[in-house]
Amino acid sequence: MSATEQLTPAAPHLVRSLVALITGSLLLRAAAGAMGENIQFYFNSIHEAAKSLDHPLRTIAGAQNVYEVSYTIGGLIIGTFFAAELIGAPIFGAWSDRYGRKLFIILGPLFGAIAVQLTALTTIVWVLLFTRILEGISTASNAPSTLGYIAEATAHSPKLRARVVGFFEIATIGGVALGFSLGGWLWRTFGSPAIVGGIPLTSPAFALNAFIYLASLLILWFGLSEIREVKRERTSPSNHSLQRYWKLITNKSVQSFAPAWIAINAVLGVFINLTARLLTDKNAFPNQLLVGRFDSFEAGNIRALYAVIFVVGIFVWSLAFAQMQKSVVMLIGTGGLFFTCIFLFLLNHQPSLNSPLVIPLAILLVVSIIVQSGFTPAALSYLADVTENYSEDRGAIMGLYSVFLGVGQFIGASIGGPFADWGGADGIVLVTALLGIFAAVMLVRLHRSGARAEIISVQPFESN
Repeated sequence: MSATEQLTPAAPHLVRSLVALITGSLLLRAAAGAMGENIQFYFNSIHEAAKSLDHPLRTIAGAQNVYEVSYTIGGLIIGTFFAAELIGAPIFGAWSDRYGRKLFIILGPLFGAIAVQLTALTTIVWVLLFTRILEGISTASNAPSTLGYIAEATAHSPKLRARVVGFFEIATIGGVALGFSLGGWLWRTFGSPAIVGGIPLTSPAFALNAFIYLASLLILWFGLSEIREVKRERTSPSNHSLQRYWKLITNKSVQSFAPAWIAINAVLGVFINLTARLLTDKNAFPNQLLVGRFDSFEAGNIRALYAVIFVVGIFVWSLAFAQMQKSVVMLIGTGGLFFTCIFLFLLNHQPSLNSPLVIPLAILLVVSIIVQSGFTPAALSYLADVTENYSEDRGAIMGLYSVFLGVGQFIGASIGGPFADWGGADGIVLVTALLGIFAAVMLVRLHRSGARAEIISVQPFESN
């Protein structure tokens, strides 16, 4: 009997577990999306408090704890999230291979709940840095363990894997969309400093977000069953995993693919971590239509709509990309990104939201987003295929997903800040186009080399 035939638990339990995994992941991403958005509004609030002597945040946090926050500084603080994710993902992924996936999956929402509660209590920089690190550890623990669980549970069925990967991406991006809308509402309704139950909160919005994290925790805790493949005997597990991991990372096909995915994730880092501030910043770039024209709820809904369109695009692509070479799909997605830049630039320079060109440009923008969305499922499917040569190290290998995501978003949040300080929304468009050019060059090289998003032929590591 093969390893994949000895999977436990039984099929009905597996279905229940996968449903719980997708549902819990959706809520976790919603909570993380709301947190990521509210921290941007928080920076605007701290920045305004530093300039306004009668700002209510001064009363709660203390005048000595408010300060001006540029987009560059804000981006660097946010970027610590991705640094923590980058460092933690391969470690937690490898641990999940050894000790079981479930423990590390449920640690994700637990760390997130602690982080938002701490953020609701202070504006002190080092504490905010610590909470961003906690959020990064939350994702580092949850994401590779979840992806390893999916890869392991679907090893016997490529069709099931394609469907579950698609559902996971929809839950991930759909959850972020829900989080954007929810975060905007939370901030508009509960963003102002307040004393709740005798506890001074710099923003109750963060404290309320903890309930979403706890809901995710309960679903994953009670709905998820551990699942394991039969493992081959190992000697020196830690060294074994590290050497396998290094062998995979240094594989030519992975090295050819990684820079493009990092660049695309950097684009996500720019949009996810900077645009909420730009859309609501009333004090900068008055001649740009996309800067400071919206309140937090409107900004959240705009960002949520972007994510929903992206999910629709993933669903459409999931019906077609299995029959296409994955490098081709990723190239097409990158092409859609360039059109997105063009349409955003034109929108940003319309005289008003009632301008006759706004609606046609918005429609073209939607089409371009759907086109660019094909990159994500093709890239993730590429990585899942790689795990077939490393069945006992799936968690560590799927940790590459978080590694590439973390590197990309750290780069995007870090370099996007100076571009936003310099040019507002135009700066965001410019840095996005530059990252897209880099990704396109890398993907053309990948495609010409004949690399395929199929199982990479690497001989299994043999221990001495």
